[in-house]
This record gives sequence, structure tokens and C-alpha cells, in this order.
Amino acid sequence: MKEVDIMKPISFYLVTDTHYFETSLGAEGKAYEEHMKREQYFLRESGPIASSTFEHIAKDKETEIVLIAGDLTKNGEVESHKSFIKELYKLKDSGKRIYVITAGHDYGKSFAFKNDERIEAEGADFDALPEMYKDFGYGEAIAFDEPTHSYVAQLADGIRLLGICCDSLDQPKGAMDERHLAWTKEQLDKAKADNCNVIAMCHYPIIPSVPVFDLVGDAKIKEWRKIASFLADNGVELILTGHMHIQSINEFYSEKGNRLIDICTACLPGSPAQYRKISVDENSVMKVSSIEIGDFGWDLNGLTAKEYCDKQFNNAILERIFKALSGGKGIVKHLKKLGTRVVTNGTVGGVGRFLWIKVPKAIRKTKLTELIGNIGVGIFLGDMPYVEGTPEFEVINKLMNRFSFIIKKIEPKLEKDSIKVDLKDMILNTIGSRKPYSDNNAEITLK
Repeated sequence: MKEVDIMKPISFYLVTDTHYFETSLGAEGKAYEEHMKREQYFLRESGPIASSTFEHIAKDKETEIVLIAGDLTKNGEVESHKSFIKELYKLKDSGKRIYVITAGHDYGKSFAFKNDERIEAEGADFDALPEMYKDFGYGEAIAFDEPTHSYVAQLADGIRLLGICCDSLDQPKGAMDERHLAWTKEQLDKAKADNCNVIAMCHYPIIPSVPVFDLVGDAKIKEWRKIASFLADNGVELILTGHMHIQSINEFYSEKGNRLIDICTACLPGSPAQYRKISVDENSVMKVSSIEIGDFGWDLNGLTAKEYCDKQFNNAILERIFKALSGGKGIVKHLKKLGTRVVTNGTVGGVGRFLWIKVPKAIRKTKLTELIGNIGVGIFLGDMPYVEGTPEFEVINKLMNRFSFIIKKIEPKLEKDSIKVDLKDMILNTIGSRKPYSDNNAEITLK
């Protein structure tokens, strides 16, 4: 079969994880506030954020394509879908062509908040989703896989979109079974025969966004090395993903030497609250630009929209830590209380003294909560700055060395498919990016 021509010029916006929540379902009260303590992204603000973002995209008269990579709603509430679709129609009326895929948060068991309680709400039926979003990709499909709702659409002359849906009723969530792979192979073969390049979109990252996510079950597609090799060896070089609410760009090479580039993008209504504009020029140079959400019409008490989202995420990280440190019995309960006091009141220098670790002067007085929050928010923002030579790297490196005897015992238990785990390297490569390009703004030549 002949080789496909180089990628033709194209430009599009990429938005992921809009998690739209219709506030008439309830966005106040005790149950709502309790839920929001540990929520990374906003519910009450999700509508205004989506609306203002779409208004900004609508002003760009040169780029007409918008791709949205799943988790369109909070939890598949029918009312949330209805309201989100209204926003999509407004964007479409501005001249945009919109292509969505759906994911696990778009159907099934849904909830609302009423009278200080969390209650069930009407959830969308999985089989109804393609009809609901027929004007946003599904109605243009030149191929449609009914069991999964994956589809192919013609984005432009010589360029097709492969929308891979991995959350369906007949296969494990976040997976591609052999039947699904066979259907996908058929579509990729047809694209080659028609001299079309393929841009793929999947809700789940194919490549773990940061090294430690390789250890997290649903942080990437199941059997990710197999799927990445399959896509790369069948002509897909670029895939657009979401799910992990993170800004990352990663490369993977198959054993045959074929490359897959995975551009994972943040949750729109939550830190780091960004979306992308991606363009490919006549020389196949892909430019990736990240855009922060702007003002969405709320009083944010002097904070920028990004700062407002970062504060929510930071608080959610600490709340989850405190939750993990609560409860227990006997010595466990005592140790958890001690851990809570350390996290709440401790400084990096104080923890260092306790563990006999010398802490650089620059961060000795830094509150432990501040360091934890900065690392947590920073990982999801991408381009993690804590590389070798920074005081944060030095402290965490020493901490890893201090507990190396424990780490060595843990690593064999983390191995999968005979792939050895270097936990220390994973952690250090997560807090400090070693990539030759940015996770947020990059130029990469497509092959």
C-alpha cells in the first residue's frame, strides 16, 4: 500500500473534560459544599466557564474546527446535557464545526443536590448519546462503531478524525478489546487507501501523562503500550486526549520505530483551567498553544480565573490528604493524628530535622501544605520545574534515599508485564520535567 502524503495544513481548538453541570439540579447546601471540599473542578461555575470559553473561540474567524474529548457533563445528567448542547449550538452558529466524543461521565448514574442532601437525578442513556450529539460529529460520521460509539469523520481534504470511545457497555471502561481494535484497523486501512492522514481523539491518555501515572489503574488506557504501538504502526502519529485533567505532551516509539504523540489537555472548569489551539503548517510543523480560561463574569475576590481554580484544586488536595489521615483505631489513629498535625503545622525544615535530612535554606521555612499544594497543582499544569539543582528536587531526592530500603521492597510488587519499576526515578521525573519540549506550548515536526 502506498505511503500517505504528509499532513496537510489544519488548525483546530481542543477542549476536554468540560464537566458541565446544570445548576438547577442544585449547587448549594450542605451536601453540595461537602462534595466541593474534595472536588478538583467547579460545578456551579462550569456553565459560565464553558460559555465564556466558547465565546472566545467564536471570535477566531480563521479556525473553524473545535474538538471536545469527552466527559462533557459532570455525571451524565440529562439536564446537564441539554444545557451543554445549547452552548454547543451557540458555538456552531458562530461558524464552527464541532466534533465531540463521549466518556464515562456522560451516561449512567447521576446525582443532584437538594435540601442539604445528595439525591439521584435522571441520567442519560448510553445508546441515546449519538442522537443527542448528532450535530457535533456523529451526524457526519463516515464510519460508526455502534457498540462503542467510536466514529470517523472527514475533518478536511486529506485529514480524518478517528474518535475512539473507550467507555461503553460491552467492554471494560478505558479499554479497547480485540473487536474494537479490528474495527479501528479497518478504518485506518481505509484512510491509507484514500490517501488520508488520521488525527485520533480518545478520552483516555494513551501514554501516561507523567511517569507515576503508569502505576495508576485508570490514568491511561488499559494495555497502553500495546494500544500505542497499534496506533503508531497503523499510521496514527497524533492523538488528543483528556481524562486526567493535566497538561502534557508525550511521545512513544513502537518497536518498529513509529511515533505516537499524545497531547493530553486539562479539565476546562478546574486547575490548570486551560484549553489548546493546535495548528499544522505546510511543512508539517505542529504548533501547540495553551490558553488559560479568561474572565467568566464572576466576582473572584481579586483573583484571576486561573488563581481561583488553582485555589480550589490546592484545597482539594489537602482535604483528601486530611481525609486519608482521619479515622483508624489504636496506634493507627494516633499516628494519623500526628500526621495531620505535621501536614497542618509543619515546615519543610522541621520535617527535614525529624528525618535527619538537610533542607536547603531557601525552603526551610516553607509550610509543608504549601509545598504539597505547589507540587500537586504544578504536576497538572505541566512543565514541572523541580529539576536537579532546585531545592525541592534536593529534598525529595534525599527523602527517596532515606526510604530506599522500603522503596526496594515495594518496587517488585508494582511490576506489570515483566516491566521493572524504578520508583525513585518515576517520582523525580514527575516533579521535574526532562522533556525537550514544553507540555504547554510546543513546536513539533510531524513525520
